[in-house]
Amino acid sequence: MEKYPEYVSGLNTYKTWQLYERARQVMPGGASSHGQCYPIFDPYPLAFERGQGAQVWDIDGNEYLDFILAMGPLIHGHCHPKLMEAAADQLTKGTMFALLHEKEVDLAEKVQKMVPNADMVRFSSTGAEATSNAMRIARGVTGKDKIIKFEGAYHGSHDYVLTGGLGYPSLGPSISPTKIPASWGIPDEVLDTMIVLPWNDLDVVEKTLKRRAHEIAAIITEPVLMNIGCVTPNEGYLKGLEQLCDQYDVVFILDEVISGFRLARGGAAEYYGLRPDLATFAKALGGGFPISAITGKKKIMEQVVPGKIMHSGTYNANALCVSAAYASLSLLDANNGQIYQHMRKIGNLLIDGLQEAVDRTKTQAIVQGLDGAGCQLYFTKLKEIRNYRDFFSTDSAKYLKFSKQLLKRGVYFHAQQYEHLFISTVHTEEQVQQATEAAKDALKTLA
Repeated sequence: MEKYPEYVSGLNTYKTWQLYERARQVMPGGASSHGQCYPIFDPYPLAFERGQGAQVWDIDGNEYLDFILAMGPLIHGHCHPKLMEAAADQLTKGTMFALLHEKEVDLAEKVQKMVPNADMVRFSSTGAEATSNAMRIARGVTGKDKIIKFEGAYHGSHDYVLTGGLGYPSLGPSISPTKIPASWGIPDEVLDTMIVLPWNDLDVVEKTLKRRAHEIAAIITEPVLMNIGCVTPNEGYLKGLEQLCDQYDVVFILDEVISGFRLARGGAAEYYGLRPDLATFAKALGGGFPISAITGKKKIMEQVVPGKIMHSGTYNANALCVSAAYASLSLLDANNGQIYQHMRKIGNLLIDGLQEAVDRTKTQAIVQGLDGAGCQLYFTKLKEIRNYRDFFSTDSAKYLKFSKQLLKRGVYFHAQQYEHLFISTVHTEEQVQQATEAAKDALKTLA
């Protein structure tokens, strides 16, 4: 065994390192996900033991304020009593039946009530399942094969969407990015069905549809790009996409895996006044339990089996995850969504506090975010990040050092600048203040 490498001076992670050494002997990269292993986490990933509310503890006993929240699902923090109670109650009755159960219908009705244009709902287990099935549905109802996605957008780890600026510098002209697969093992024939366009450029989308609408089944987009921090749409951009889809008979898929139930009760569709043909949800829906959903217009969703389009899965709408999801949405929906006032206040305090830390320390950086849905600090000379190519102006090595200094001060930000920061319904003003003061101290060490 090699000599113990410190994570950062003054932070004891010896047990974490020992566990990582064991893990990498039995799991590629020492983890079960690309996003959880080295070199994304350098020199090794942290190993957490437990969480409570907005706090998390690693196996070495270090305590952190958590602003990652398992990459977004924990909208109510760790171990919220209502979710634990719902899951524990269902555990005594059965975890899954692979047949219809009452809570499944209750949850579908709750989603239908909260989400615009959710005439009908189908459940699955992960965000990638939801987006891949939504794309199949779009192809099935239109009889067309090609789908537009945007450079820098992430829609899960299935073959169709693993292209278009996912971790590597852009190639080709900005109006027509080169399609580079993000992984080996993706057939060219699969990539040939995808069209990659720049984000936040409505003119390019319109020109593409004018020429190729006869072969384009759908446009899939995140409402806010959250795989490069937090990049918001230009004013009127999303509405313009929706209108173009309607004009050219193309299915508008709004990928709300991250933004859904976080930006508003009805997600980005409510926030931006959209009525997508299909929408996908996952993370905040389950509050920490694996569940996802596709919602859409009745004329489209009715074509799913027993119609002509396949959508299936043994674990779909399993009773345990459905029960937890219903509890999660009930908390968000209570008192006409009053909890969103708190989240927006806390989220904007985090944005403002990080910007103040940047200003006070005269750091060359900016902070971008949106009303409690997420934010990020970028080390860059730019005044604003508007797309994937802008993102490559940022200093990722400096951000990694910044995140390590925060860990030393008891604050958990992701190690990579392309990820984003989350708050929960249980974060407090005092905790945000603690985090932003820690950020100020951490930035001073980088000067």
